Amino acid sequence: MDAFVASRLPAATTSSTPQHAATAATHLRQSPLRQGGTASLTAGVLLALCSARGAGRPNHPRAARRRAEKVVRHMCHRNCHGGEHLSPERKRELEAICEKIATPGKGITATDEGPGTIGDRFEKVGVENTEEHRRIYRQMLYETPGINNYLSAAILDPETMYQKDDEGVPFPEALEKRGIIPGVKPHLKVYELPGTKDTVMQGLDSLAVRCREYKAAGAKFAKWRSPLQISRFGPTKMAIEANMNDLARYALICQDEGLVPIVEPDIVMKGDHDLETAVAVNVEVQATLYKAMLDHGVYMEGTILKTNLVNPGLSCDHDYSVEEIAVANMMVLRRVMPTAIRGVNFLSGGQSLEGAAARLNALNKVKKRLGRMPWNISFSWSWALQAPLLNICKGQGGKIPLKEMSELYLQELAIASAAAQGTYQEGFPPDVIREDEKKDAEAKKDEPKKEEKKEEPKKDAEAKKEEPKKEEEKKEEPKKDAEAKKEEPKKEDKKEEPKKDAEAKKEEPKKEEEKKEEPKKDAEAKKEEPKKEEKKEEPKKDAEAKKEEPKKEEEKKEEPKKDAEAKKEEPKKEEKKEEPKKDAETQKEGVPA
Repeated sequence: MDAFVASRLPAATTSSTPQHAATAATHLRQSPLRQGGTASLTAGVLLALCSARGAGRPNHPRAARRRAEKVVRHMCHRNCHGGEHLSPERKRELEAICEKIATPGKGITATDEGPGTIGDRFEKVGVENTEEHRRIYRQMLYETPGINNYLSAAILDPETMYQKDDEGVPFPEALEKRGIIPGVKPHLKVYELPGTKDTVMQGLDSLAVRCREYKAAGAKFAKWRSPLQISRFGPTKMAIEANMNDLARYALICQDEGLVPIVEPDIVMKGDHDLETAVAVNVEVQATLYKAMLDHGVYMEGTILKTNLVNPGLSCDHDYSVEEIAVANMMVLRRVMPTAIRGVNFLSGGQSLEGAAARLNALNKVKKRLGRMPWNISFSWSWALQAPLLNICKGQGGKIPLKEMSELYLQELAIASAAAQGTYQEGFPPDVIREDEKKDAEAKKDEPKKEEKKEEPKKDAEAKKEEPKKEEEKKEEPKKDAEAKKEEPKKEDKKEEPKKDAEAKKEEPKKEEEKKEEPKKDAEAKKEEPKKEEKKEEPKKDAEAKKEEPKKEEEKKEEPKKDAEAKKEEPKKEEKKEEPKKDAETQKEGVPA
């Protein structure tokens, strides 16, 4: 053990002092990281020495203990590290995808059946199993207008990942344009362990390489299914642990490659077990799963659970109500499911659309009633959605009636969405939203890009034709530069001309306004002329008035004299007036009576 530890330590450790070693050993004995045993203690002391050497305060109790624990943690990688190997950016990316998948009222369409499985379904309804038939059928499932109102994600088969729609757009890209997250099924086939009835899913070998390829093709998440069956003696503890450890390893690899892992422990409905047995087995399976994921260091916030509904076996002789089944499912979730996981998407598991919708609807009603349920509870259905669609193909002469199928598909998704919100009422189908506004808006944005792509070849051909001309122009450039320098003063004058023209144009309206106002100004000027003449004469009048002022003052001074003289003359005037009277009287007296 000492040699193993020493081989993994830095070279600087060998120069640590005995005093540092004793100090580190003392603190390590007190550390909760110590597991006991000589080898463990030796490794711890050496690691603590490596950590303590060269520190500013090597003998400080807290510092030495922290250093010892940190080095041991990195050397002997602990369980339940929660994805500490992932970068913060990678964690945010995984969480963002989980948040979109767990959008309330939306679910997942599971279209990951392999060519063989979908081929069996086609043959039962009279449709030939060809790649083209599979392509146009999946195209209808991904491009029916309005589906993005009900779907947050779609699970694709590897074959479908690389197929394209009629416009030549790869299916993952077509889904993303509608706001639907594309994912992939990376596992292979179920394998029955020899000598047992237990099964495991194959495909962990080279999983990282395949995940890298799927991500490059447009996948954002992956889904791995591990089926188990309840029987008289099963599932065995070995089968449970083997399958759940496989799911944990798959999840760890997916996250390291940038894909969100959807883990799917699937307890099939075959058997005659009752609901109580189903609850007990589901609790054991899911508890083992989460323990394995934590032990492997899976980042739980970056995962989604897809699981079976907790149901009694198909051959069970007791009938349970949808409310009882809903309560049983909530019991399992509340007992074991981590709150770090955003959502759980239940598979249909061979149930009809009506049966799966009724159970999911009841489950969401119980969730609202009980409260303390942080998970988004929705659907991830394959058979429940596709069985009614394939039935339309019967009697069609091998043709796939895509129009009728797309109409029914949209109605089914509306039912599933209502059930995911707890608002579904059997016998009262919800209203269907048939518009796909987001797709239309993005299509308009893409039109200019498509036109540009079409014009690119023309531009390239024209560019080739122009190359000889460009070479000639390069040769003539020195001459042009010399001429350009001569022409610079003229160009400056020409540059100023537009400015002058622009200013002249700006001044034209002002000049026109001035011309219009000139008659008014002339009329006003004529009116003002008499006033101006009066103003001009005013100084003359003032001057004359000033000249007259002395005369007026003299006249005022002479007025008293004149008044006195006038008074003297008054008796004389009266005498003059009386003289005629006297003459008249005298004449009267001279005439006889």
